[in-house]
Amino acid sequence: MLKLNKVAILVKTSLQFDGRVISQIDNLSKNFKNTEFRIFLLSDGPFDLSFNNNCHVDEISLITRRAPKSSLFQLFKVIEFGFKAFLKIKKFDPDILHVHDDTACFGAIFYKLFFSKKIIIYDDHELKYVRPKSFNDKISFLIEKFMYKISNIIIVANYERKRLASVIYNNKNIIIHENYFFNRQTNKLKNSNLINLEKKINLLRSENKKIILHQGQITEIRGSKDIVLLVNNLPENFKVLLIGINYYDYQKFLKIINKSKKNVVVFGGFIDYHHIKEVYKIIDYCLIIYKNLNLNNKYCAPNRVYLAYYFGKPIIANKENPVLSDFVKKTGCGTLFDVNSNLELMFNLLQHLPTFTDQLYLKNDINPKKIVDVYNKLIKA
Repeated sequence: MLKLNKVAILVKTSLQFDGRVISQIDNLSKNFKNTEFRIFLLSDGPFDLSFNNNCHVDEISLITRRAPKSSLFQLFKVIEFGFKAFLKIKKFDPDILHVHDDTACFGAIFYKLFFSKKIIIYDDHELKYVRPKSFNDKISFLIEKFMYKISNIIIVANYERKRLASVIYNNKNIIIHENYFFNRQTNKLKNSNLINLEKKINLLRSENKKIILHQGQITEIRGSKDIVLLVNNLPENFKVLLIGINYYDYQKFLKIINKSKKNVVVFGGFIDYHHIKEVYKIIDYCLIIYKNLNLNNKYCAPNRVYLAYYFGKPIIANKENPVLSDFVKKTGCGTLFDVNSNLELMFNLLQHLPTFTDQLYLKNDINPKKIVDVYNKLIKA
């Protein structure tokens, strides 16, 4: 039986906005109070988070981050991150190394080569390198394939990804941990951006405007053309709120929609994970589009789906995506569209959708329990 004294969590992320990582850390440190959790973090931005007393963050800094952005230097960054992570993890000497996503694989591989009996959990957030084309992507694919081979347990975000990964990487020891919304309690005060945004949205709602939220980057792979189509055909009583993008990208988006529709788009900026629920409480609908341009997108697992579902907000999704389409049809929580849809009819029907409440996980706390069960299984093995 494994005695769980120390757990190392290796991750490169913008921790402030990463609900998947935050929820796992919170639930593990809460359920294993006598275990020390050390988060070895390569941060993608500043963060202001507090965790349980048995959980500590150890930031990793890279010299190569000052280098120009190119595929060659990107490889050097991955190697430097891996080597520095290895040294820190070796010194910490954990019982379990829990690795999040492919950018952290190198450090875990170094560690496993020197300490072959150590237990590794690999949480594969995305399947980005399934059909690699560039040299760097081919290297990344081989690294991730090796990561699947050396890990004791693999975690993916939905059934479709499990099925795909089990075939591609020939690994059957894969479990599913969905991106369900984790309602984290916080004492953090709202910042001025969120306060002003709430005032703006509440004013629009008092004028009987319907608010459609789009969260995240507006790119071709995330359906930029579909978003433009919807905005250009919005009824007069609708507004679109954009969050998760910077002001520059917001201005770029305004340039590709009809001039007459520029006033229907509201800029919301970035909202951290603690307060994202405040935005979902005051919007009416959630727009989620994932084009089938690669397998990672086709078998998407966006937490926005569960956020909208959690707060009873109807989802507007693209019909072509099998995961989104199946979810909407299964739960009756929204509507689907494509380029041939009658958008006037769709918006009209959208306003008359019956209300729904989340029956999937709101009461049962299913997902937090899953990650705890993974650890209990390893301890008892």
